[in-house]
Amino acid sequence: MQNNRCSGSALALAERIQEKLESIVQEKKTAAVCAAVCGPEGLLAAACAGTRGFEDSLAQVDDLYNIGSVSKIYVTAAVMKLVQEGKISLDEPVHRYLPDWKLADSRCPEITVRMLLNHSSGIPGTNLHDHLAPEEGEELFTGKYRNTPEYWQTVKLRARPGSFSGYCNDGFDLAAEVVEAVTGEPYIRWLREQITGPAGLPSVGVGRRLAEGYVKVSCRGEEPEYYNCFGAGAIHTTVPECAMFGSLFIDSKGIIGQEYLDETRRPQGVSFLQGAYDAVNYCLGWDSPYTRNRIPLGEGAVIKSGGTEQFTSYLIVSSACRLSLAISATNDGDVPWLDVLEDIGGEALELLRKERKEDENAVDRVGEGASGCKRQGEGNCFQTLESGIGDSDSAQTPKPETGDSDSVQTSEPGSIEKKSSRAPEPGAAPKSTPIEDPCRYSGLAYGSVGVYQFTVQEYTLNTETLQKGGGWLRDEELNGFRWDGKAFVKGEHDRITAEEYDGKVYYIRWGVAFCQKNSGYPSPGTLWPRLAGACFTGEGGEEIFGRICLESINEENVLIFTTDHEEYPVVPLICDPRREDETCLISETSWDGIVFRLEQEEDRIRLCMGTDRYIR
Repeated sequence: MQNNRCSGSALALAERIQEKLESIVQEKKTAAVCAAVCGPEGLLAAACAGTRGFEDSLAQVDDLYNIGSVSKIYVTAAVMKLVQEGKISLDEPVHRYLPDWKLADSRCPEITVRMLLNHSSGIPGTNLHDHLAPEEGEELFTGKYRNTPEYWQTVKLRARPGSFSGYCNDGFDLAAEVVEAVTGEPYIRWLREQITGPAGLPSVGVGRRLAEGYVKVSCRGEEPEYYNCFGAGAIHTTVPECAMFGSLFIDSKGIIGQEYLDETRRPQGVSFLQGAYDAVNYCLGWDSPYTRNRIPLGEGAVIKSGGTEQFTSYLIVSSACRLSLAISATNDGDVPWLDVLEDIGGEALELLRKERKEDENAVDRVGEGASGCKRQGEGNCFQTLESGIGDSDSAQTPKPETGDSDSVQTSEPGSIEKKSSRAPEPGAAPKSTPIEDPCRYSGLAYGSVGVYQFTVQEYTLNTETLQKGGGWLRDEELNGFRWDGKAFVKGEHDRITAEEYDGKVYYIRWGVAFCQKNSGYPSPGTLWPRLAGACFTGEGGEEIFGRICLESINEENVLIFTTDHEEYPVVPLICDPRREDETCLISETSWDGIVFRLEQEEDRIRLCMGTDRYIR
């Protein structure tokens, strides 16, 4: 007998999942969690544990969760359906669909739709301004709330379009606006009418109005959160329906052409750095292929993570196993939810393996032989399962692809051609050069949210990070790396490498270029030095930062700002030599970035960031 905390065709599995989740909730004091597994025949098992957070009633499997950046997979599906219909071409400029869209960067016409989906547009990252939607209009148009012309016209690119894939939320909000421009409808309404509705997923929505009829859980003692970054992270849904949405990428049920969904799962990221495999493994919307191998999901499996202030979510899809796994939980407990989802997936695979054995035995009994019995789409999934589940390390460590990957080239709307997504452009600069002299690692380097001071002593790399007030603090995580002749290493897997490209040195760890140092930095001019030591306070009371201070301009002409935001404690920037009242991003490859500009009115100076304004 099913209950409202367990569901699915394999109820015994659902009950085991529910017991597992309940045990975690009790130990970690998490408010609510829900997990779901879809197999070849539909929803296999779903279960939840905990309470609804804002109240003490028990969480149910049909409650709503914010799935954060898993929302990117929904906008990717919408774009690919329109590609199939010939209404969008992946390699056409975004300007074709949004002719009035402008950035404060002359390179913006080079940005294509594909670059939005594989994170290579060069757009800095995230517009944090007004990301919560307290009010809703009659129609939930994306641009109405978030990506206003006023905001976009302050944005400068951190890298040449198509040169490097760095995680970008704003690109997916822009992709949702492309969907709106092409269809003439609000993105979320069109998504529900054309994709999630026909797929039987009525809970998929955004905002308070589309949550009516459901209960949305929250962190304990908090009100449910609502976002307006529709393409990037605002989707709410039940977790079983999230897993069922993932199943569309295995069997699209005619809603979207299967080859178009298959294309989203091909690695298509771009990098000019040889060691930055995190960049090259971006798929269209998906974070990367699934490479952890804690469970054997076969070739072509992909993973997407999502996070908001209150939720952590994961979606894993394996076409070889015909399996879709989803989990979402509130953030008031320190739990490795991806590990939990993989454990659940391992149990589901074991169940499917037993069913497969029973099917083979049944075939044997009727004399047809078991040797030819293999379900469509199983691939090598169950062959791998026979040798046991999971004996790799627990970090998601995607490996760089070898050779070129094929990708959809839609030079004619709706057509599919094969093309290398990483072919060098005519006249492009050569690839980076690995640095083999350990002493060249020394010096100041800058990321989007910090300043690093590297020193090498007796073939050991030591690191300090700049703190508020100008002091340096030893960074234990980045200390004690020993030179092995090619890189600085610590332990079996942790290594820091450096590569030189176009006169800049990039530091790489875990496949991510996290900071860089340039050959030189432009003069800050005369305006910024006069403001050294000045602090600015938010003018409207709703700005991202309450306070921003220009603490100093260091010996390399880099402006050091400090903020009261935990993700941006120190923001290093350089001046734009073309405009004395603006700054530029210090790092091309980090996932996010900030640009400041000054506005002067008689005797008053404002510091501006996007559409936020701060008064001295």
